[in-house]
Amino acid sequence: MRRYILRVTLCIATVVTLAAGWIPYTHRAARLDLSNSDDSYTAEKSIGLVPASKEIYAEGVGFVDQTIFYQAVVTPDEVPWLAQAPEVSHFEAPNQAPLWWSLSLWWHGRNSDMKYFGTSTKSPCLFAYSKQKGLVYGTVEFDRTKPQNPH
Repeated sequence: MRRYILRVTLCIATVVTLAAGWIPYTHRAARLDLSNSDDSYTAEKSIGLVPASKEIYAEGVGFVDQTIFYQAVVTPDEVPWLAQAPEVSHFEAPNQAPLWWSLSLWWHGRNSDMKYFGTSTKSPCLFAYSKQKGLVYGTVEFDRTKPQNPH
């Protein structure tokens, strides 16, 4: 019986360790290398944001009408376009959001300075911005019949 309990505990510990390591791995893998032309195009044209920090993480979800989820380290001078976006109440991460994005939004959303925005002027988008942390979270939903730049 003791061996059985030890094996079950070891199996559970292995699964938990793998799951805990998967989140930072996928976050690191989502970092855009702006010297790469594909990543640069994603940041400039699809997202419409190239932060001075060059620290931007993005992951596309979906096949036909893709949604890009991104997180960027920014300064207040880099996000003046948020002043024109209508503020919305707190939102939860959409179901299809990458786990690293959802957990990071939840974690930083606990700060009282987090503001949430939503717009559908050029494409449906959600944004969250923390001036204190210098982070902007965003989604860009692509509808093939509309222009691609959300800002």
